[in-house]
Amino acid sequence: MPNLIKNSKKRFRKSWKRLAKGLGRRIAVYRPDIRQECPACYYDKVNRVSSGVSKLSPGDPNYFVVGRCPVCNGKGVIVTTRKRCINGIVNWNPSGSGANSFTFTEAGWEGATKVEIKTEPCHLALLKGSKHVVIDGIVCKLAAAPIIRGLGGKDILVALLFTVNKPKLDSGEII
Repeated sequence: MPNLIKNSKKRFRKSWKRLAKGLGRRIAVYRPDIRQECPACYYDKVNRVSSGVSKLSPGDPNYFVVGRCPVCNGKGVIVTTRKRCINGIVNWNPSGSGANSFTFTEAGWEGATKVEIKTEPCHLALLKGSKHVVIDGIVCKLAAAPIIRGLGGKDILVALLFTVNKPKLDSGEII
């Protein structure tokens, strides 16, 4: 009997991986930015910008006399954006009657604002610590903590997200 359960779990895991690989989409996960003080200029902590004074000696290629720093463009910090792409199955509006269908609310018709993604369990820490996620060009944020499900409770990571994009005034989205 235990061998039957073990084989079922292996088949389920193998089938899930093939399904995710065949139907999955690219999901861009953005971690919080890393901010480092600029190595070429002094940072003004009161105004939160570059002070305009160089730290470097006159012989250095990034040396500047006065004005805007050529390394950080006068910001005083260097921001590193951390992005990682994962593969997963995307389901827009998971509680709706149809995939990607419009929903009627008190304000009128609106598109899907909820999204469910299913991916590998190894991405749990990545999704928990994410700043935001971009799916099909739409910025989304985590609605609740991701859950690991599947046969044996360790094969599929399910995460619920919601969209945070706001309509533009001149795009025709607002009437």
